Amino acid sequence: MKVDGQSGRRRKETMNKIKLPLNYIVDIYDFSRLVVGLVFIFASLSKISDPAAFSNIIDNYHVTPVYFNNLIALFLPWIELFIGLGLLLDIYPETCSNLSIILLLWFIFILSLAYYRGININCGCFSVDQGASSSSDILKRIIEDIVFLVLSFIVKIRSEIK
Repeated sequence: MKVDGQSGRRRKETMNKIKLPLNYIVDIYDFSRLVVGLVFIFASLSKISDPAAFSNIIDNYHVTPVYFNNLIALFLPWIELFIGLGLLLDIYPETCSNLSIILLLWFIFILSLAYYRGININCGCFSVDQGASSSSDILKRIIEDIVFLVLSFIVKIRSEIK
C-alpha cells in the first residue's frame, strides 16, 4: 500500500510539473494580449482627437500620396482602437493579432525608412503633439515595435491553439 501511495504522489507531482508550463503559456498570452491591447488603445487616442495633425505627420514620412494621408489619418486610429479593445477584452484575438502584426510590420518599415533617410520627424506613435524625433528616438521606436510584434505573434499563436 505504501508503494501505491508513493507512486500516486509521484504521478501527481509529475502531472503538476506538466501543467506548470501550460500555465506560463496562458500567463504569457494574457500578458502579451493586455500589453499590445493597451499600447494600441493609448496610441490611438491623440490621433483620434486630432486627425489633421496626424495627417501632417504621415505626410512627413513621404511614403504615401497626400490625398491618401487624410484617409489614413481618419481611419487608422479607429482601427488601432478596435484592435486594442479586441485584444484587451479578448474578443476575436486571432483577428486582432493578425491586424496588429500587419500594422506593426508597416510601422517598422516606415520608421526604418525614416531612420535610413535620416529624417528627424515626429513618429506619430503615441502623440501628435510630440516634437521631432532624433535618429536614436526612431531606432528606439523600431525596437519597441519589434517587441510589440513578438507579443502579437504570441497572441496569434496561442489564439490559434485555443
